[in-house]
Amino acid sequence: MTIEFSVNQATLMKTPMETFLKSCASAGFTGVELRRDETFAYLKDHSVSDLKRLLDELHLKVVSWNAIELFSLCAEKEFKKMLDYTEKLMKIGNQIGCDLIIAVPSFSPDSKFPAEQTMPKTVERFQVLRKLASKYKFRMGFEPLGFPTNSVRKIDDALQVLKKAEADKLPPSGLVIDTFHYFLGEHPASAISKVPKDKLWLVHFNDCVKKPLDKLQDADRVWPGLGFFDLKGFSSGLKTMGYSGFVSLELFNPDYWKEEPLKALKTGFAATSKYF
Repeated sequence: MTIEFSVNQATLMKTPMETFLKSCASAGFTGVELRRDETFAYLKDHSVSDLKRLLDELHLKVVSWNAIELFSLCAEKEFKKMLDYTEKLMKIGNQIGCDLIIAVPSFSPDSKFPAEQTMPKTVERFQVLRKLASKYKFRMGFEPLGFPTNSVRKIDDALQVLKKAEADKLPPSGLVIDTFHYFLGEHPASAISKVPKDKLWLVHFNDCVKKPLDKLQDADRVWPGLGFFDLKGFSSGLKTMGYSGFVSLELFNPDYWKEEPLKALKTGFAATSKYF
């Protein structure tokens, strides 16, 4: 079991790109997950070569792009826009060494399709993304969301999406499992060990303040160890599975965005690494 640590840009959403990356490296992380909007904002005043040079200097790997958001049940017009920015990210990824992009399913109340079309449409759309990914030698990751109203909140359902989508015979896809969504989806901590090892591509790691599950929001995420998630049981399940890869710190807590970046990420690194 070989674990490396990365940090998602959402953890320090308001921090400028260069400061964020330098803080990540100084705090001990070897990987980063870059967010779509923040990347495009940075590239308004910088080149892709500038970004690659900075990453190389800091010895940081871009683990993934986040994310193709709510892709599965949106209007066709919106999906076409997603394909446009997804292709742009893949082209950039080819230049900076990133080969994974994450797709996130829609919420059921926002669906533009009848309920019986939820799975077929999700699979159909995911196959479109897989075809695009294949063109750019990218890997397509799928991240279920545990919110009660999301269309794919259980790991078993997410695995079914992958199984059905892979009927296209293109390279396999994998899951991105976020502890926030994992526990919000009411999965037992140790059950992570039952996920096929070859299907778990990335782990998002965080804790959460204690509230009723139906009241939790992304902003309730806190450093690992400060909340009520059974992260010890979860990490034990990963060890049982033999997971090797990145564990990525991902929080959306606005309070942390106000902290000095390096100090915050040192706290986050220590809080995450103690579980592994």
